[in-house]
Amino acid sequence: MTLFVRELTIEEGNKLVHIARRGTNPVEVRRALLILASAQKMKVPEISSLYHISGEHIRKTIHRFNTEGMDSLKPNYGGGRPPTFTAEQREAIIDL
Repeated sequence: MTLFVRELTIEEGNKLVHIARRGTNPVEVRRALLILASAQKMKVPEISSLYHISGEHIRKTIHRFNTEGMDSLKPNYGGGRPPTFTAEQREAIIDL
């Protein structure tokens, strides 16, 4: 079964082209290019060989776009390591 992105609205298509051409965040640009390629009915293996990205990543990107829409293009970075000390402990250390 081949996987394609859902039908794009005119606004979504224009926004994706704008991001692909003038975007500053490389993650958003790459995801926009993947979605645009899928919207042109390119199959996942073709997109994979064109952009040198794994098929699994492309499928996840398409699924996520189909459910979340344009918000799925933004990177979802983790918060990093949790704080070692609480605010009270930090104040006590500073007081010392």
